[in-house]
Amino acid sequence: MARSLRQRWFEGFIQAAVSRPWQVLLVFALLAVGGMALASRLEFRGSFVELLPQGAREVQDLTRVSQKAGGDGYLVVLAKGDTPERLRAYAAELKGRLEALPEVRYVEHSYDVDFFRRHGLLLLPAEKLAELRKDLEARVRYERQQANPFYIDLGATPPPADFEEISKKYTPNAPMKEYLANADGTEVYLMLKPSGTAGDLDFARRFVELAMGTGRTLAAERYPAVKLEATGNFQNRIEEDAVMRSDLSRAGILSALIAVGLILLATRRIAALAVVGLPVVVGILLTFGFAQVFIGHLNVVTGFLVAILIGLGIEYGVHLCMRYWEEREHLSAREALTAAVGGTFSGAVTSALTNAAAFFVLLLAQFHAFNQFGLLAGMGVLLAVLAAYAMGPSLLAIAERLRPARKDAPVAVASTDAPAAAASAVAPMAAKPEREWKRWPTSVIAGIALAVVAFAGFSVAIAPKLGFETDMRKLKGDSPASRLDDHVTEQLGQPLNPAIFLVDDVKQAAQVEAIIAEVKRKNGADSVFLRTTSLNDLVPHDLQRREAEIAGIRTLLHGLPESAREDVRLKDFTQMLESKPYGLDSLPVEVRRRFEATDGKGTFLLLFPSVSNYDTDDLKRWAAQIDQVVEGTKARGIDMAVLDSNRIAARIFALVRGDGPLILWSAAGVVFFVILLSLRSFKRALLVTGPLFLGMTCLAGGMYLFDVQLNFINAVVLPNLLAIAVDNSVHLFHRYEEEGPGSLGKVVRHTGLAAVVATLSNAAGYGALLIANHQGLRSIGQIALLGVVCTFLGTTVFFPAMLALLERWKARKTAAVGEGALVRSLELGMPGVGNESPGERKSA
Repeated sequence: MARSLRQRWFEGFIQAAVSRPWQVLLVFALLAVGGMALASRLEFRGSFVELLPQGAREVQDLTRVSQKAGGDGYLVVLAKGDTPERLRAYAAELKGRLEALPEVRYVEHSYDVDFFRRHGLLLLPAEKLAELRKDLEARVRYERQQANPFYIDLGATPPPADFEEISKKYTPNAPMKEYLANADGTEVYLMLKPSGTAGDLDFARRFVELAMGTGRTLAAERYPAVKLEATGNFQNRIEEDAVMRSDLSRAGILSALIAVGLILLATRRIAALAVVGLPVVVGILLTFGFAQVFIGHLNVVTGFLVAILIGLGIEYGVHLCMRYWEEREHLSAREALTAAVGGTFSGAVTSALTNAAAFFVLLLAQFHAFNQFGLLAGMGVLLAVLAAYAMGPSLLAIAERLRPARKDAPVAVASTDAPAAAASAVAPMAAKPEREWKRWPTSVIAGIALAVVAFAGFSVAIAPKLGFETDMRKLKGDSPASRLDDHVTEQLGQPLNPAIFLVDDVKQAAQVEAIIAEVKRKNGADSVFLRTTSLNDLVPHDLQRREAEIAGIRTLLHGLPESAREDVRLKDFTQMLESKPYGLDSLPVEVRRRFEATDGKGTFLLLFPSVSNYDTDDLKRWAAQIDQVVEGTKARGIDMAVLDSNRIAARIFALVRGDGPLILWSAAGVVFFVILLSLRSFKRALLVTGPLFLGMTCLAGGMYLFDVQLNFINAVVLPNLLAIAVDNSVHLFHRYEEEGPGSLGKVVRHTGLAAVVATLSNAAGYGALLIANHQGLRSIGQIALLGVVCTFLGTTVFFPAMLALLERWKARKTAAVGEGALVRSLELGMPGVGNESPGERKSA
């Protein structure tokens, strides 16, 4: 009953495809338009923060600190092209204009460093003041001796440090330069703090255009020689989005062009472009429409799905149309369509379900980017096979109407025996003799199989030598803003990016500084903490001891002889001695606002690393020691939030390393389970998946030979490779079962050729990423291309060779009992004419 219902549904589907093809295409055209409308609203988010779930502590802390800080980062405007004096004048005037804009919170360019010079002694630790007093005592004593006319210097002892040397030794440096400029003043920098965030791309674009437009207007009015450039978090965000979109667009176009070439080369029919390409386009549009509804954006991992889905989607259409035109050589159009759909649909569904299941395994990952990639890729595969088999038959029917592949033989009008009539109609077309396939020697086939096994063995041996990419710089996108950002950082001589701690007040900041010092002592030489900066460093504390030391210095200098009072450095000391203690409210506003929350509730503490944090080993130590600080603050009841991109990167690495083995083994298990359900035989499932796993093993050898490493971006490709590579084995095995023993030559010639085209299309989808400017995307293309080639060795080279060897072994066993079947071939090429009837099997 079930089989009868399925058969009726199948016949009805073919009937609809042949008789009403335009109506079928209209339905999918409307779906495609809807998908396109949704997909056009997708935005790309290149920040690594987008790779973590919104509930992650690191993301919550980032959101909290960004809100308190009034945004996440600065827009940095660089002005050059004029004299240093005019550049400073231009920057001062531009600062006033920019701060009048409602989108700008404030602008940093110049600082009141004289304030810190005047109060320099108050900022010195009491211990340093005591050392200063001793040095001054020695100098005062020396000056008195020199002023005494009865003193005779015998030169027994060298003179103590003079006031200039003492001044250089003890005058504290201001916490910042007077101007944000390079060393020779030929470049000046303005740091704009906006009212929005860089994550809001629309705001970021408007803000950058407004700021740069204001700067250009001023330059045109009064400073025509001035040239402007922009960098910082906001410009980087805009350019990163543009670079990624450009990379993905070019990769998608290149992938599509290569796929077009492959389809034309394999089929030599223009109609194949529509039969294969249109369903792929529809599937991709529906997938990204789904992405807009359920996710709302793409990230650095999901962004390259276009190229992948082109490769995966083409495969189903390629198998369908190539089988159709193969059958069309001796069947009518309707019969060829029925045979093509019936012969490939089971394998296509099995491979699609296997692909989707392997992708959906990524939903188990803790890494948020893997979750999204698995969901979208799995849905994309299912929509691709749906579009291919819902639209493909209708497209083939239309192609037959426009340009028939061949003329069908006339069908008998009257006959009492319908099957006999059909046979008589088909018989003339079926009389064409079949090709006899050249037999390859068993030794050659065995050599091919052993070569693949040997390379797999080599891969196992060198697998422990493979590493995980530790340099974050190799995963960044390249853009003018990122290069300019490095240049400005180098010119200003700023330390490496600090971690930002948000606490309630300066008292808690002091407690956190003490915890950091404790963690630093605990880790000893392994510590990666350099120094901290907070408002506590900018206002004097322990005033009683400091004022006592300063009073002693003041008294000491009153005893200087008149001849020594004219020293310029001494006058600077005298001015600092007259400075009065001050509080937070007296600090220059441009300094204070760096450490204060925009709502006045909270203060920031900066912690600078002593390592680059580009290396993941340093990154792990940094994140672990930050966690020790966080645990210490919790133990003291301090509610602290941490904003640190390095900590976020470390969290991503940890998630990828933790998820990797689980996801890979789960994907392998799911692939085997789906194949087992489809074939209903453990032995046959093992026969199909074994070559796949052998090919995946070869990937380690390929990575070693071509010096390719895993990273947290390209690691998502590994379960994907399992999914797409098994398709070749599935299609080959289904066709082999359909044709029966002795048909390997025909299977490899037809289905194997389709598998080669599908593999090349997958390779094109990934290989197109090699032209990307974003280094993380390029790494995806590298490892995926290697993976496609290695799994092809297993599924399309080793697998048919194994089947041929098994078949010949069985043939010898049969021959030992009685006369066995004549072994003819496992071959791709040499034509010949055989005497067998069309129904007779030919041995491999």
